[in-house]
Amino acid sequence: MTVGDPTAGAPGGDKASADALYLGLRDGEAPLTREQASALVRAAHPAHSDVRACEACGSAGTRPATWRRGFRIAECLACGFLWVDPMPTAQDMWAYYNKRTWKPYSPEVIRSKYAPSVAAVLANVPPGQSVLDVGCDHGHFAALLRERGYDVAGSDIDGLALTYATEHYGLTVYQGDLPDIDFDRRFDAVTVLSSLEHMVNPFHVVRAAARALRPGGVLLISTPRADGLVHTVSRRVFAPVLHAWEFLAPPSHLTYFGRGSLRAMLRRAGFATVTFSHQERDAAYRARELSETLTECPDAPSWAKATYPLLRHLRTPARLLDLGDMMLCVGRTPMPSAPGTEGS
Repeated sequence: MTVGDPTAGAPGGDKASADALYLGLRDGEAPLTREQASALVRAAHPAHSDVRACEACGSAGTRPATWRRGFRIAECLACGFLWVDPMPTAQDMWAYYNKRTWKPYSPEVIRSKYAPSVAAVLANVPPGQSVLDVGCDHGHFAALLRERGYDVAGSDIDGLALTYATEHYGLTVYQGDLPDIDFDRRFDAVTVLSSLEHMVNPFHVVRAAARALRPGGVLLISTPRADGLVHTVSRRVFAPVLHAWEFLAPPSHLTYFGRGSLRAMLRRAGFATVTFSHQERDAAYRARELSETLTECPDAPSWAKATYPLLRHLRTPARLLDLGDMMLCVGRTPMPSAPGTEGS
């Protein structure tokens, strides 16, 4: 399947216009800052509405938890799931990402960045099997899996990124939101690695992943862990004075799972088994998160400014206690029943 034309709808409809869109530019305008791009999303949905039911476990027992960068964060009282509420639309998020800058990674950075994800697939999926990478972006991770012998395809809503994936890596890609694509038991494994937190409809995505998998197929999800040690200390100790806690990063990150809420969602979606393990996180990303939180709170008390960076020292004991920043979730679809046992 071919991806969308990168010049469709672009000013001029030529290669220069397409290249400008790759850099987040339209018709000569400068790339937006994160704050400006966030404002586009905030303006597209109301500041107040009734908190909806939990996307993870389905419970109606939810409440507003906090605000971050002008976005309300809701919380499920049953499973602890956190999410931006009201949720932006997929169209809002496409506009947000299309306005932001992008520049290619070097091959060395690509291998380092995706090494934990490649290791996760190797540990759970035999080489040679078919893999769909959901939220494949520019195709870097999918290309690394292909090097390891997997039959890989990718999907994403961003036609420009998919064009890069096909032209640069020669990947098979599908444009669209996963629930809107009919794969019908086509894959042995589906990966949603560092992508689920960016999606407006996580339950529908994992349910669609279940439909895309063959019986006994594997879904791998990596996502920040909302019940990890650093997140919990940040929320309990610093949130009252900083009015935000670590890892809340809307509108880029829209959903925040703990192990309980992610397990509940996969069970709702039809997965037979759900297991968890620690996933390492990029060190540069971790350091940037800590500094951004303080930058956004210039009026924070001096004690908070002095002690907040010390959260990074909790990460080693957090890993030892299995309470790290990131989690890898492995869900498996049911195996077919043996003949004659359907009614037993």
